[in-house]
Amino acid sequence: MQRELITIALVALSSAAHAQPAPAPSSPGQTPPSSASPSDTGDPGSSATAPALDPGSPGAPPVTPAPTPIEAAPASDGAGEIGDQAILAEVGIAAGGRVTPGGLRIAGQFLYQLSDNDWFDGGASFTFGSGAAACFRDRENRVICSHGLADGAGVELSASVRRMFTPQGAFHPFVRVGVGLGLVGFDADDVSGVTVPAHAGGGVRVAIAPAIAIVAEGELELGFGSFSRNIGSQLQFGLTIAAGVEFRLR
Repeated sequence: MQRELITIALVALSSAAHAQPAPAPSSPGQTPPSSASPSDTGDPGSSATAPALDPGSPGAPPVTPAPTPIEAAPASDGAGEIGDQAILAEVGIAAGGRVTPGGLRIAGQFLYQLSDNDWFDGGASFTFGSGAAACFRDRENRVICSHGLADGAGVELSASVRRMFTPQGAFHPFVRVGVGLGLVGFDADDVSGVTVPAHAGGGVRVAIAPAIAIVAEGELELGFGSFSRNIGSQLQFGLTIAAGVEFRLR
């Protein structure tokens, strides 16, 4: 009998050792452990991706607008500029006196750019004045000429430099200085000569089209000349006012 009781006790102990304990009951207010997978709990290690929020919805990050491309400024078409080369045709009035010819002045000039503000100005001019005689001999038998402001005739070649200044609205001012070599004649007095005048003046240029401009200028002429009939060296002094049209070549 004792052997049977011992056997039953050993079987009961073995069964109790292999039995699993039941989970402890939850206390009031305690949330039972969730059986949700890591993807449902938002675990950082989860391989699932959170749905994207629409722009402008609450909680969505601010949307940065794409930068607006900067358009390049249009290249200048050179409207109103002199250009590398240009020609100028002028007509005006030249005031002379004594042995300096005066009258109608017609001139042509060729411009070639030297720098941003300077142009070479090579010109040829023709003067057409009255042919009245105005020379006489004094008591010492010297020939004296006293021609008027618009007497005589002449042709001259000149080389100058034109300096352009900052435009003032539509007006583009400039100055010009140079030197010339000319031939002068007073036919009624049979007097002729060679002159070397210096020129200094200025004016204004106004563009009226991309390659056309109106030019108005005035200049002083001061130099000397050597004349026939034993007149010898004489001072040259004159004033010219002219206007013309300038055409840009390129």
